[in-house]
Amino acid sequence: MTKNRKQFSAWVIGLLALSLAGCSEAEVPSATTPGDDPLVNDPTRREIILAFQNKLNIKTAGTTRADAPIATTEENEITSLDIYVFSSDKEEGPYTYQERFCYRSDGSTIPNATKIILTVEGDNVALATLRPKKGLFTKFYCIANQPKLLKAGAEYTNFVALEQSSPGADYNIVTKAGIPTETDFLTFTTPLLDPTEDTDILLTPLPMVGSYSPALDLRDISMGSRTRINMTLSRIVSRFDIINDEKLSHLTITGVSMGHGRKGVTFFPVVPVEDADPDKTLITYPDRDFDGANANKGTQTGAFYSYPSPIADKGYLIIKGKYALNQMDIPQEVSYMVEFEQSVAGTGGYIEVKPNHRYTVRITDADPFKLDVNITVSDWTDGGDFEYQPENELAIGTLTGVGATTIAGNNTATVSPDETEYFSIPFTSNSEAECSIVYT
Repeated sequence: MTKNRKQFSAWVIGLLALSLAGCSEAEVPSATTPGDDPLVNDPTRREIILAFQNKLNIKTAGTTRADAPIATTEENEITSLDIYVFSSDKEEGPYTYQERFCYRSDGSTIPNATKIILTVEGDNVALATLRPKKGLFTKFYCIANQPKLLKAGAEYTNFVALEQSSPGADYNIVTKAGIPTETDFLTFTTPLLDPTEDTDILLTPLPMVGSYSPALDLRDISMGSRTRINMTLSRIVSRFDIINDEKLSHLTITGVSMGHGRKGVTFFPVVPVEDADPDKTLITYPDRDFDGANANKGTQTGAFYSYPSPIADKGYLIIKGKYALNQMDIPQEVSYMVEFEQSVAGTGGYIEVKPNHRYTVRITDADPFKLDVNITVSDWTDGGDFEYQPENELAIGTLTGVGATTIAGNNTATVSPDETEYFSIPFTSNSEAECSIVYT
């Protein structure tokens, strides 16, 4: 393993943050066609439309896309959607499990859950129509492409619906709490990656989450109109694109992994999982083959996916491959550490690997012992940009006077034009920086 001495361009490291789930609510007229949902005429249920404002890929006949979205088709694909409903007779709670609605792209039915379908509205919106029970305050938690949930490292399947006394009446109460409680549910995690399993890597379709948790008031059993809730699903993983031209770098990348990575995350909010044994919290991800259509020919999008990596973890990418300076040379196996840290003269800026962000690693130079890269960070959405305030402001390294150059306060350099040809100022920044020279 060769430690990478990477070069970061100070002007490129700008982060954009994506809102987890922006929601709004509106009343819409009742449906005119009942469809094949057996619950459509049940007066004890209310029709809710969840409108996902992503450019999701729902496998329906005759749908095409003319534009080129930031997220790939595979990254936008929905193969499963689980909507967990939690309710309470008091707006402030406590909330417990009421019911579950499920979509599967293969049309399968899930035991103890109500089957739903997804439809497409225009180019940007996917609709899920569900009919939860009336009588209580209700919250909705949506998890796409991750039907398996873990509690304390084991798969959780013990979902028991709550019971209420008199839906629609002023004295209606929850007579038997559901299982799990909302508080317990929010601790559930994704399946945990096993570093000893070579095939245990993150691939598309990618898990996404969204929620409507201010609580929707469904106490009035006479209310028959539909309610539409706009929601955005957010990916819980990070994406790495790698730019490498093997003809220029003389490096042919064969695999990518991550050191000091996390095994999984909770869903609401997305927080990296910590192991009961601190020594087992951080893992080295199994290698993922670098074999996409543009691998080593330019920009390979979605070359690697990981769970979020907090700054304190000191995570890093591991890029493996073969290096040969000349065509006549025998290619030699190489491995580089690409750390998410930039340090100059003891100070530096850090790149925290966050969910739903894209990290572009551009290979600028390589030799058998080191790899020079630039890393840029951006949001991972097909819509507007979001501002991000970097954690580290501009940090200037220690300035040292040489020859006729003198330094005052580490921010002023006095230079003799007769005796000095040049001098350097080391600095780091997580956002665009501008330099100017003032003559006095």
